[in-house]
Amino acid sequence: MEVMEALLQRQSVKSYLPTPVEPEKLAQVLEAGRLAPSAFNRQYRRFIVVDDPAVKHLLREKAGAQPMIEEAPVVLVLCATEEPDFVMPCGAYMMLQACALGLGTCWLGAFDAQAVKAVLKIPPQVRVVTMMPLGYHDGTQPRKPRKPLDEIVGHNCY
Repeated sequence: MEVMEALLQRQSVKSYLPTPVEPEKLAQVLEAGRLAPSAFNRQYRRFIVVDDPAVKHLLREKAGAQPMIEEAPVVLVLCATEEPDFVMPCGAYMMLQACALGLGTCWLGAFDAQAVKAVLKIPPQVRVVTMMPLGYHDGTQPRKPRKPLDEIVGHNCY
């Protein structure tokens, strides 16, 4: 799949099939995150793969009871181990790789970071940036349209 094709197909998936994610596909998604750029190439990041149903249940409780956290076979928790990686471009790389492999993802920003850290035993100095469900889309949700470029692009000024 070409990059632009993945960009056109990728969407925030909110409903997943119970089909497990193959280990080789999970490895490719994680590799995409590893290869993403980081400030000064410091690579201050850590990925936590959550596939235990009991742990996913606890995470769901800390994230506004969003059902996709338990529905998805895997939840990736992306952490910044130092401040320079606060933007975490690796998540975008991971989402595009997942799409290219036929998997769906959703970038979650609504969760109690301190509670997630407690559940996953994340050290105090590490920042939880996002949680990302990963799995096969059940097909019930269409992709939402995007605004045209002329509504969002300025040249040399706002």
